[in-house]
Amino acid sequence: DMNAPERLIDIGEVVRRSGVPVSTLHVWERHGLITPSGRDGLRRQYGSDIMERVATIVLYQRGGFSLAEIADLLLPDAFADGKDQLATKLEELRSRQTELRAAIAGLEHALACPEPSPLECANFRSMLGNVLPLE
Repeated sequence: DMNAPERLIDIGEVVRRSGVPVSTLHVWERHGLITPSGRDGLRRQYGSDIMERVATIVLYQRGGFSLAEIADLLLPDAFADGKDQLATKLEELRSRQTELRAAIAGLEHALACPEPSPLECANFRSMLGNVLPLE
């Protein structure tokens, strides 16, 4: 029924389903990232799209965007001039991913290595070239 009122989602349900604390939701609201659709007493109520919006904000945060950048990305015309900011962030994430892989490999080797210190291990020392140029 097109005239049926939209089902509102209580802030407590948003917290329970998302794991995002109330305090964080309040910060996001102050930054204009989310907007309550109403209230039930003092409790904020959100529209049915709130979980997708929260998931989008979490994704952008995990991607390293600031709250101000996320606010811009959530604007209806955010991508009218292209998606350069997403492409730039993706390249940063890929670079960080490469760094993380090298760090994980080094730590895994150091844990498994029988040498008393990783620096006494030729294999570990050879891995250090993936961290910084040593020459």
